[in-house]
Amino acid sequence: MWVSFNDLKKGAYSGVSFPYVAKQLSTNKSVEYRSISDVYDEIIKLYDIAQEKGFNLGEALYSQLFFFTDPELLVDPNMQNRIKEYNYCKTFSCSAYPSLYETPADIVDDFLVIEEEYNYCMKKKQEESNA
Repeated sequence: MWVSFNDLKKGAYSGVSFPYVAKQLSTNKSVEYRSISDVYDEIIKLYDIAQEKGFNLGEALYSQLFFFTDPELLVDPNMQNRIKEYNYCKTFSCSAYPSLYETPADIVDDFLVIEEEYNYCMKKKQEESNA
């Protein structure tokens, strides 16, 4: 959601290819990232730290990505399409399916997470414009 809301910005690791050396934020050491699996491992560690400290997970992970990887490597086209479906339904006040009963559970779950993150993004944007 944060990538959709803030666009895919360029960072120090934009266009990077494996292997490459970057800071591992969870340990504050430079390490070699050999594959996307190494990036996912670091994201899981950062997720745990953010959750432990009570940070908004989406915002924390989005802002930290630029310090060790190219966020474009992590964009899931299927999830980006789900966010577009959510935006369409919200904009035009329509349901994705004829009834809640007919709506697959994974879509309901995705929409709930997207709604929560969207609301948080909007809150942050409002705070920044008021500052």
